[in-house]
Amino acid sequence: MTTTFLRLLAHDDKPAALAAAVDALRGGEECPDAFAADPDSFKQVPGSPFAYWVSLHIKHLFVELAAFQSASRSAQAGLSTKNDFRFLRAKWEVLPQTIISVENPKWLESPQGYQEECLKRSWKKQHWAYLGKGGEFAEYYSDLHLVVNWVNDGAEIEKYLLEKFPYLGKSANWLLHRECSYFYSGITWSLRTQKRISFRVLPAGSMFGHKGPSAFTQHQELPSILAIVNSHAFFGLVSLQMAFGSYEVGVIRRTPIPNIDNPQGAHLGELALACVKLKRDMDRANETSHVFHLPALLQVAGDSLAERASAWTARVADAEAQLAAHQGEIDEIAFALYGIDGEDRAAIEGGDHRGTEAQSPEEPEEEEDEDGSAAVSASDTLSLCASVVSYLAGCAFGRFDIRYATGELAKPTLPDPFAPLPACSPGMLTGNDGLPLRAAPAGYPLPIDGDGILVDDSSHPDDIIGRLRAGLELVFGPRAEAIEREACAALGVAELRDYLRRPGAGGFWADHIRRYSKSRRKAPIYWLLQSPKRSYALWIYLHRLDDDTLSKALVSYVEPKLRLEDERLSQLIAAKGGLSGRELRQAERDAERQEATIADVRELRDRLDRAVRLGLAPDLNDGVVLTIAPLHELVPWKEAKQHWDELLAGKYAWSSIGKQLREKGLTK
Repeated sequence: MTTTFLRLLAHDDKPAALAAAVDALRGGEECPDAFAADPDSFKQVPGSPFAYWVSLHIKHLFVELAAFQSASRSAQAGLSTKNDFRFLRAKWEVLPQTIISVENPKWLESPQGYQEECLKRSWKKQHWAYLGKGGEFAEYYSDLHLVVNWVNDGAEIEKYLLEKFPYLGKSANWLLHRECSYFYSGITWSLRTQKRISFRVLPAGSMFGHKGPSAFTQHQELPSILAIVNSHAFFGLVSLQMAFGSYEVGVIRRTPIPNIDNPQGAHLGELALACVKLKRDMDRANETSHVFHLPALLQVAGDSLAERASAWTARVADAEAQLAAHQGEIDEIAFALYGIDGEDRAAIEGGDHRGTEAQSPEEPEEEEDEDGSAAVSASDTLSLCASVVSYLAGCAFGRFDIRYATGELAKPTLPDPFAPLPACSPGMLTGNDGLPLRAAPAGYPLPIDGDGILVDDSSHPDDIIGRLRAGLELVFGPRAEAIEREACAALGVAELRDYLRRPGAGGFWADHIRRYSKSRRKAPIYWLLQSPKRSYALWIYLHRLDDDTLSKALVSYVEPKLRLEDERLSQLIAAKGGLSGRELRQAERDAERQEATIADVRELRDRLDRAVRLGLAPDLNDGVVLTIAPLHELVPWKEAKQHWDELLAGKYAWSSIGKQLREKGLTK
């Protein structure tokens, strides 16, 4: 027995479309919106959805083909911490040496043995594990930017969960899912998204969360499966099983997979890896990425920054065109492997709910970021110039290796995309152990201060602008001055120092916060400690921060600066004795400006002194916003003051700084 269904999703005026369809059917006319289907046929699709618009052949695929979940494949939901602020960090917030990063061939030869090795590391000092946690729409590849505190195989999270949720009994494994294939290479996706589902590489050595479920199969099959699950054919079959909501593992497990043990399946794998390569190559310009090499404008040639920006824009456009071509070929092969063509294909593609239709209105996109990747991927000259300045600042602090920009070192090759992620990106300045260097290696062309402190002071050898210009000269040679002028024009400033001094929109500090914010975590690593009138400032590199950094900043930088400005004032006052008229008035104005400068620097000194007297030892495991909070009087960032007030109110008692404040009797 068949039933007639009307499909009106494509019509804006649905009442009118419904009336027209009814009239057509009554008059015996053909109606493209009408579908006749036997409701019993719905039972072939898991969940028995009203998939009336597709043929019996498509429904029968759920019976005829093997489901994704099989003897060799699995889809799994990962851990939930129930307190991400406490247990998650952006990867650049913590020291690289504390991240579980095991370069060991066992990841491929023996995934279980590699998993055991990673777990052993969690019982040592390496207790932050890379984490896949959903995120924005991204097919084939997206860098993992989060780490989770997995110390002692998740002992701290488990303790918190058992205290928070007593009903869990003696084990929090219901939320931690230790039975999962953590640290195996696989494929991950976002549980919720406003766009259609998208799958990407999950490198070995990584964990995954409930909002970033993952799938696993034999390594040699992963690329082909990655292509299939990103095909419109697969998504069409997923869409048959759901209307709105989350892309839960159950739906993926039930979705059929065609036979890929054939030349077409192998070619799918080649296409998927080509897509991954194209996306990773573009991501090499993102300085927060694991594959970062050089900023965009230093990867292309050109006499001017504008020419380089045009060249980069062309490269991005070419990559996007190749991706579109690869995706088109993947879709054609996938539809052929499923045996879907003609009207069946049109029906599947018509049910391929794109855009916001795939998500109920009350479900926001997971992790909608205001992050820094947009600044890198954009092709406008302003953001690309800002990326170059950011890179040169990183070189000045010893974070990045400028020898890649000068050509002294060759472009690094990237490993298998499923291989374990390194603790540091290829573009960073590292030693033979792959970890950051604190001092410049022999023959390095740029000075590096191990204390991680630079100053905004043209008369000081550690002047940040002087270091940036030294980097410009190394990279651009005799054109450095012209390049600097062009960059300033693009950034909308008269000179580079104005860009570094401006704390708000359009300044380096605001751009840096955007660049180093991701997944709702704002985590700048170059800290601006600025006087109220902006006449003097210190820049501190987070990864060099230790118990003595603030004291050294006070004693070795600020107090000598104050003495120097006092001496200049004395000289100005002494010089007034033999002046008169216009020269005297000018000298008096100069003395007044000097007094204002001294007052400004003195205020910075007093605020820094108050921070030093707190006697708080920084712990980078607390995260940036808590570590920077004691400097709230110095940092032009409301987040610092907000979290300082919350710390004094007794919030974040679990943190190292919270415990220290409690011991000193400073919390309420």
